[in-house]
Amino acid sequence: MASEDDLDLDTLLRWGKGRLKAAGIEDYEISAEILLRDLLNLSRSELILLTNRRIDSNKIDEYKSLIEKRLRRVPLQYLIEFVEFYNIRLKCDPRAMIPRPETEVLVETVIKQLKDKNSPLILDIGTGSGNIAIALAKNITDSRVTGIDISEEALELAEFNAELNDIRGRLNLLSGDIKDKNFAKSLGVFDCVVSNPPYVSEDEIDRLQPEVVEFEPKNALISPEDPSGFFKAILGSVPDILKQGGLLAFEVGLGQANDVGDLMSEKFEGIELIKDLAGINRVVIGTYIERDKI
Repeated sequence: MASEDDLDLDTLLRWGKGRLKAAGIEDYEISAEILLRDLLNLSRSELILLTNRRIDSNKIDEYKSLIEKRLRRVPLQYLIEFVEFYNIRLKCDPRAMIPRPETEVLVETVIKQLKDKNSPLILDIGTGSGNIAIALAKNITDSRVTGIDISEEALELAEFNAELNDIRGRLNLLSGDIKDKNFAKSLGVFDCVVSNPPYVSEDEIDRLQPEVVEFEPKNALISPEDPSGFFKAILGSVPDILKQGGLLAFEVGLGQANDVGDLMSEKFEGIELIKDLAGINRVVIGTYIERDKI
């Protein structure tokens, strides 16, 4: 790289791309560009137009530090700290899983299903950063949403994000485990239960990217022993948490949709499998038709 006295924006960007590419970072162009744009608070068009802009030495050092972290496979989203998800802005850090585009399919599906429901009560199981709960609260304006998680750190992040998006008064955040029968009964009964639960099995870990395995919280990712364990636990709690005629909506992993649909078939009707933009069955929904006798 040229001496720092000679560095302009274009030179610095090309250096960042080169470093990441040489290390085998697949999204080297995107990472290098977004890190620089975020650091300098530039739009993509400004990045293109201001190629000859001289860069302050302090900013050069900051960019180098960011590139080095990305070389260690720190996720891009954690480095820029904020992400866009279904038209909302969220703080993103290692306290919770990174909100992903495919989860927007889950949010959009629930919004469509509840469009004619007055003041729906919604339960988000495993709320993490609060991305699903907040997106639903923002887009279903008369809804009231409860988000639960076993991680106090994730709930702190969700609370920050709720305040960031001005819906804190309509989002109730609770610490607890849906597998705990007493806790489940204490939640009340909802018009809709939604969840993107941990569904990766232990033997699938080696196939995941280092960014996921090394930096994202494993308790939000891995379902110990049985990949369908959390789906079964939530279904077991349905009589306590979901109204007759209520909607259950799951995000599922690759190849899991049919199995989850089968698990739901005993007590749900109108089961649908919904594809994401890659054509993968990503969301399973159904309407609850039976209240167990407790």
